[in-house]
Amino acid sequence: MTLRRGPVMAVLVSLAAVLTGSTAAATMSPVSPTAEPEQVPVAMPEPTIAQGLGFDTCTAPSVAALQAWWGTSPYETVNIYFGGLNRGCRQPNLTPEWVQSVTGIGWGLLPTYMGHQPSCMLGNKPHRFTEANASSIGTSDAEDAVAQAQALGLLSGSALYADVEHYDRTDSSCVNAVRNYVSAWVRTLHAAEYRAGVYVHQNSGLIDLSAVYDSPDHARPDAVWMARWDGNPALTGWPTAPDSQWSNHQRAKQYLGDHDETWGGVTINIDSDSLDAPIATVAGR
Repeated sequence: MTLRRGPVMAVLVSLAAVLTGSTAAATMSPVSPTAEPEQVPVAMPEPTIAQGLGFDTCTAPSVAALQAWWGTSPYETVNIYFGGLNRGCRQPNLTPEWVQSVTGIGWGLLPTYMGHQPSCMLGNKPHRFTEANASSIGTSDAEDAVAQAQALGLLSGSALYADVEHYDRTDSSCVNAVRNYVSAWVRTLHAAEYRAGVYVHQNSGLIDLSAVYDSPDHARPDAVWMARWDGNPALTGWPTAPDSQWSNHQRAKQYLGDHDETWGGVTINIDSDSLDAPIATVAGR
């Protein structure tokens, strides 16, 4: 792993290098991915970019578990469900001290916010938004996400990912609601000097955000984290968004769903991810 410390910037081993057999350390220049450059504050710090494999799990693992996995597993980034009314698991481990401890080990953090969901979401999450209130709820969710991130010590410039679960695309009002919610999420995070990511399903959110990628009426997320459980970690060749979109260190993929893995004698139920995308920036990382 190669770390480059500019304004707290870490570059992990490139997945592309792993897949091609290259062992050369990745070299990257500062990146400031954004949909509408005029919205991003001039003082926005450089992002922390993660490249390689990561995993997500409902409850943040203990420091001891992540210590056991570090260096024995292929993973170097772990998600954290750091807030949101629809967050499903309690987070007894997730404290500022935990953040400092696990990033001190070397882990990158992928902050995930499980806020309100589309009214046509295919699931049973209770807190939802509609076309009528999507913008206001997207704004309030983003404001809460910033407060929660700051309380954990996630610094400005960090990427915070809104979890937008799979939904029914035949409902055109709901599609508009998703776009409005995401636009409000992006604009509000930018105003607070945070980057705005979004977790979406390949057959709903990714399609609908891709369709308005160049639209002046919608603020584009700085990164997309796409769910497609096909076992393929590739960050290009996606069927529902062209490679030209979110192409500048702006992609992550959840390529394998719920399963148990054991490393260092510790078993965790995880989803597997590949990343070339901005993550959290933490002091001392």
